[in-house]
Amino acid sequence: MARCRVLSFQQVKNAYWSAAKDRTCEDRLKQLSKAGYLTEHTVGGEKPGMFLKVYSLDTKGKRWATGPDGPGLDRSIVFTHPGKANEVVHQVRTNDIYFNLSGSERASWRIGDALEIENKVYAGGGDIVPDASYVSDEGGEVFVETDCGKYTPAQIREKVAGFSDKEVVWVCPAGREQTLAKYGAAGEFVTYVA
Repeated sequence: MARCRVLSFQQVKNAYWSAAKDRTCEDRLKQLSKAGYLTEHTVGGEKPGMFLKVYSLDTKGKRWATGPDGPGLDRSIVFTHPGKANEVVHQVRTNDIYFNLSGSERASWRIGDALEIENKVYAGGGDIVPDASYVSDEGGEVFVETDCGKYTPAQIREKVAGFSDKEVVWVCPAGREQTLAKYGAAGEFVTYVA
């Protein structure tokens, strides 16, 4: 979770307790929340009237993730807030890729906010950054860009131009890949049904 910023209930269950019943997973998550390791949030889903339960690290969780007992991640790229309300579902969809990576690829996973910090985007420097990136087992950097169906043609072209020298995995709703390709997106397309 520390590398992903925010995970949906289903992502947490599949990653950590796939054989457990939903209720068991919910109880474990409540215990972690009560202990100060996680925070539960409910956000609007991709469709009107739908909601998504998500989890992010709390103070103790960040302390563990950045300390000697955890993976020892850099404090500046481990977040305790799930992100802006309109970006949470976007980040959850991006994080679906994380769970299909090898262990070494997961170890190199960096979300867009961490990349923006590294590239000093907020200070006016750096290029367009993807929603996430990782180093493949073959050694090349791979960008992950998610379009939940809202990118305009101009935004797609801007992303394509900014990623021209990189391998890109595009995440989008089923059927949206044709629109992305029409405006120049190339690479692997991973689709989902909202």
